[in-house]
Amino acid sequence: MSEFSYNFKLQLNNGDLTDNVSSGAVAASQTTAKLVRSVQEIGTTEEALGLGDVTTPGISIFENLDDTNYLEIGSKPASTFYPFLKLKPGEKWIGRLAIAAPYAKANLAAVELDYRIYDD
Repeated sequence: MSEFSYNFKLQLNNGDLTDNVSSGAVAASQTTAKLVRSVQEIGTTEEALGLGDVTTPGISIFENLDDTNYLEIGSKPASTFYPFLKLKPGEKWIGRLAIAAPYAKANLAAVELDYRIYDD
């Protein structure tokens, strides 16, 4: 059964370079019916994202609400932050997380991160 359904489309027009990807509806499943939705202020030192009752992060949506600074999302095993995602001002991302404890870190000044993390 597919509890999630979303559309994916990307269009690039940069001079002579063009590309277009459209998958139509993407279906995905969720085992446990839980989610956390929050807007968290992210500072310039990596910090854990609040997960609420979510125990196994799955499909996630992140949006950088800042107008100036980027932020990074990643993992922090053994006290070292490893970013795997960079969101420039105003950018959004959707995908399935493969880590249990996501962290975030802002570039030069604190930013607000709007996120939804659904239990897998």
